[in-house]
Amino acid sequence: MELGNIQIDLQMRTLRRAGEVVRLSSRAFDILAVIVSADGRLVTKDELMTAVWPDTIVEENNIQVHLSALRKALGADRDLILTVPGRGYQLVHRKKADRPDVASAHGTGGRHLPPLRPGLLGRDAEVTMIRSMLMQAHVVTLVGAGGIGKTRLAIEAAHRSASEFTEPVCFVELAALTTQEAVLSAIAESCGLTAPCAQIDVTHLATMLAGKPKLLLLDNAEHVVGVLAQIVDALVVCNARLRVLVTSREPLRIMAENVFRVDPLDVPPPNSVEADIRRCSSVRLFLQRANSLRETVGTDASEIRLVGEICRRLDGIPLAIELAAARVVALGVEGVFRRLDDRMAILDGGYRTALPRHQTLRATFDWSFALLDPATQAVFRRLALFGNAFSFKSMCAAVCDQQITTANAIGAITDLVAKSLVNVEFEGAAARYRLSESTRAYALERLKAEGELREIITRNSRYLSRCLQTHAWSAKECVETGSSSLPHLQQILDDARSAFDWAYCAEGDPQAGLELALELTGALLDAGLVDECRTRAAQAITALQKQPPGTVDKTSELRLRAAVTAVLPELIEPLAKQPENAVRQRSTMPRETHAPGTAVTIMPAHFMTNL
Repeated sequence: MELGNIQIDLQMRTLRRAGEVVRLSSRAFDILAVIVSADGRLVTKDELMTAVWPDTIVEENNIQVHLSALRKALGADRDLILTVPGRGYQLVHRKKADRPDVASAHGTGGRHLPPLRPGLLGRDAEVTMIRSMLMQAHVVTLVGAGGIGKTRLAIEAAHRSASEFTEPVCFVELAALTTQEAVLSAIAESCGLTAPCAQIDVTHLATMLAGKPKLLLLDNAEHVVGVLAQIVDALVVCNARLRVLVTSREPLRIMAENVFRVDPLDVPPPNSVEADIRRCSSVRLFLQRANSLRETVGTDASEIRLVGEICRRLDGIPLAIELAAARVVALGVEGVFRRLDDRMAILDGGYRTALPRHQTLRATFDWSFALLDPATQAVFRRLALFGNAFSFKSMCAAVCDQQITTANAIGAITDLVAKSLVNVEFEGAAARYRLSESTRAYALERLKAEGELREIITRNSRYLSRCLQTHAWSAKECVETGSSSLPHLQQILDDARSAFDWAYCAEGDPQAGLELALELTGALLDAGLVDECRTRAAQAITALQKQPPGTVDKTSELRLRAAVTAVLPELIEPLAKQPENAVRQRSTMPRETHAPGTAVTIMPAHFMTNL
């Protein structure tokens, strides 16, 4: 390749100036090769660092050091490499087009695909499926949660599909674009098209692309999904030979679109044997990343079991797994495992070449959260209360208030499912929802920061108390008769257990917990779960004893004590040792509610309604 007085041989890795060989370091030549191979298109800093340092974390100033040496070697031709502030680097003098179908009268060569990164794990079946879909559908959108690997998967599928198209695959990074004009301009530039006017419109772009057998990859579309839907719809209507591959956290929702949901990597079930753990793609990714930084990870069975547990608790999300693996250098595998409850704080050691929102786990969720409207943000953070699957009715009981109506909740859960922040499961005709562990951890951070946690705990506890009262807790009868309502009652019991735990946490509401304890202990007793009944009753009594004077409802206190007296005699002695006036002082109801000498019938708490 000749560029004025400069001759470059990429195969022999030589640079000549006026026929004389100019010595370059290996990294400097790598940078030159990437910029020259781009054939005049802009090469971003991220793309350059990924290509030159694919498996190493380096500072951005490494580029500047090697570029300075490269420009010095170019001498009078140093301006061949143009720095575009804030964007990247570009070759100014381009070689003549070798292929007439690439550079035409309509424009330049455009921007092509980023280079492949080696070592894509556990995605062969997905790549094959996406390639098949591209042959049949005009638009294929890869949808999934942040950090799940949509971009990597799309680039892999596009590279493998490139031979199906006579023109190069064109790539558009949408992350920094916010307007329709910017998106249109970026697509036109990527396709090597130039418009006669500064402002290109959808019709003009569609006309210029008409008839061309082209694959267009549009990456990170979720924040411009509305305008992009209109653009893509117009493009495919005008060109039956155009294929568009999109990555987004939610679908475009256009007629021509086929949606491919990107799932997490497979994770080992609890108590898996070592061989099965090692076979999981999530574990292989963890070991690949960790061992690129430290050579001794995964050498014994106990460590592998911890790696499997880390991957399982991180829900198989590739970004989270890579961030966790990067922390092994400083914390060790056991240290990472022990700190997963604080994952938002520790999972922040991402590739410096990655987009900012992919450098930390929190930043990934911040990006998604910012795309929600205020009502949906409120619903999302309040869902942190649910550690397991939950119904729409349960959700409304916890999240709805004077500002968030049932209609708001319907719109919010629909949006959250579409944006891959909430997973939906179906049990027959009934939908149930679930947050991944990492998503829930982020939502809980937001809930605490908003100061709403105690309010939501109280609301949910009282809702579950009412549920237990309504069912008069017939668990024992259901077990004995095999009633079909048993699964529903079991779900209520599980939800009540979770609400009980929340009520007695540091930010909880012990009064609401006391009300729930009255119903839950009776339900557990009816279900024959005596040990659990004993444990939870003891926890409620202990919390009751710690409450300041005048903060506990006297009726609720007496009911719980009566239940304990009836079924848990081993707890009577510590209660009996309390001074009588301490009991009276903690009660908010007047002492006259129960006159001295009045007989109180001792019955299980859920049967006592008139104390």
